[in-house]
Amino acid sequence: MSALFPAAPDAFGADELLRLRRETPAWGSYAHFAHGSASLPPQVLYDALDSWLEAERRWGVQRAAEHFAEPLLAVRDSVARVLCTQPRHIALLDCASRAWSVAFAAALAAHPRIRAISSFDEYGSNSLCLLAARQQRGLELRLIDARGDAAQLLQRLDEQLHDLAPGQTPLLSLSAVPTGHGAATALEGVAERIRAHDGLFFLDASHAVGQLPLAVEAIGCDVLVFPPRKWLRGPKGLGVLYLGERALERLALPDGLDVGGAQWSDAFALQARDDARRFECSEFNPGLRLALKASCDYLLQTDVRRIARRNRQLRERIAQQLYRRLGWTPLEQGPHSSALMTYAAPELSGEQWLKRLHARGVNASYIGPQYARWALREQALPGVLRLTPHYLTDDGEIERLGEALEDCLRQRAAS
Repeated sequence: MSALFPAAPDAFGADELLRLRRETPAWGSYAHFAHGSASLPPQVLYDALDSWLEAERRWGVQRAAEHFAEPLLAVRDSVARVLCTQPRHIALLDCASRAWSVAFAAALAAHPRIRAISSFDEYGSNSLCLLAARQQRGLELRLIDARGDAAQLLQRLDEQLHDLAPGQTPLLSLSAVPTGHGAATALEGVAERIRAHDGLFFLDASHAVGQLPLAVEAIGCDVLVFPPRKWLRGPKGLGVLYLGERALERLALPDGLDVGGAQWSDAFALQARDDARRFECSEFNPGLRLALKASCDYLLQTDVRRIARRNRQLRERIAQQLYRRLGWTPLEQGPHSSALMTYAAPELSGEQWLKRLHARGVNASYIGPQYARWALREQALPGVLRLTPHYLTDDGEIERLGEALEDCLRQRAAS
């Protein structure tokens, strides 16, 4: 059974969905189809932020931090439960791109002879880090097609692993769900293949955590990153970094090591933490961390398996609506299609689509070359219109989306 798609439990009831929407202050202000860019947080997140700000206002930062010492320590517990791992593997940084880049830099420092294997679906920030290392350090970089089933991916991976030079370390970087294509990557057997060559496996789970069940240790990746602001419905300004035992053993110390990540044990000696916290900065926003805990606990109470089931239903409804109204079909098909839907939207530029939809009370996203150049080049597309509903989405929003897109096309035809 896939670590991304286990068996679905009971569906949400109508009353439960109404309650979940009532618990979301921004829901209903517009039709939001950009949960994959920044979702709509639940009220408990704002309660956590407000509690911190009130304590800081009353006592100052230091006393407020002392007051919230236990909840702040428990943040990693909640994040670890979401990923089905242990708290020692969790580091909290300022964004997911930063988390990926510091882990990648630590891998390069520890293993100078790396062959990086990425996919055409690599996220823009990660791609730029790979290209910078190629330009500045001569990194060997190879790209593969990661779409299709597990057997196809493993075959393509084997083709890149069979001619490794002696002492060369493979580093594989994949996306659990790509930013510009909503089919989840078939990850079965990938970690075993990389470990057989003593390599490292990086996984960008930005579009998986919060919309699909994900057990990081079952997947077997060494490094995983995601931002809470997307499908987790968490705060903006944080990134989660997971480091498995192999990563903790095999990555060098981060360049930005500070007093929170190591002990100054002697005049010319230090003792780094033995867990993922050595990658953190000692300066952080406690309110954001408490909000992260609130969003993780909310997800755990809601049950991500139920969310995944609901999202598959929403995807089907949207696909049917847009096909009936516009004749459009999503670019991704098959059993591993997620709630991230992409369309080769005709005629208008991405900026024009977003502005016209926004004017009609609809939020959406457009993915252009800055975020997915390799994938778009392979598809011969300038960009894709991305729709990311979430379990809160109702039929009224879907109807509004269809009407807005129809209206945009009519306006274009009349101009």
